[in-house]
Amino acid sequence: MKMKKATLATRYKFNIRKNVAKITTYRLSIATTEKILRSSMKTAGIADSEKIIRTNRPAIGTLTKELIETKLEVKSIRSLLERRTSKFEGLTEYDQQFIKTFTREAAVAFAEYFAQGKTKPELKQTILHLSAEADLYRDPKNKYCYPMGKEDLRHRIVKYLIGKTYQPTPDICMATNAGSDYSVRSAIMKINAKAKNDLKITRLIEGRRTDGYRINPKYRIFLR
Repeated sequence: MKMKKATLATRYKFNIRKNVAKITTYRLSIATTEKILRSSMKTAGIADSEKIIRTNRPAIGTLTKELIETKLEVKSIRSLLERRTSKFEGLTEYDQQFIKTFTREAAVAFAEYFAQGKTKPELKQTILHLSAEADLYRDPKNKYCYPMGKEDLRHRIVKYLIGKTYQPTPDICMATNAGSDYSVRSAIMKINAKAKNDLKITRLIEGRRTDGYRINPKYRIFLR
């Protein structure tokens, strides 16, 4: 079914502003919405993301307004995305599993975008390094170093999670060739224990029951 054309092309060119809380104002532009949707589609393995974005630009304008008006929680954002993007031209032909992965990724990305607008103390990050020899360390290396082993599952998990939002356990399992979801959870527990002992940091990897795991934002890891 073809989407209706917008009566005025300029209608969607402006940033949309709306007070979401008494003391907080969020700005979300159509361009930002498109960027997040495009990135999330590619992460989920959905092809032709550029074409889907172009075809559904009027609908994305409406979606942007509704994103600002909805509660700023991953669950509510994801519910809205599932309702709206299911009507996007070119998207419903894909397997439902891809669409679920896409909406999950996009919901987290939008929630993190909105969180940036809240007044809160600046997060001070601890800088870590992951060397080619699979040493995870912080300065000074001779004092704070966790040798992970290049072929070790723990090393693959940390490397996979760098720069990503929450990743579902099955996705981590598949990406790292782990034997099972249990193996992933067990490895993450050991990573956190070793990081606490060798690097003197807590909760290197944090998890949510419904969203999976990510590198704790308190830490930033650079590949060396």
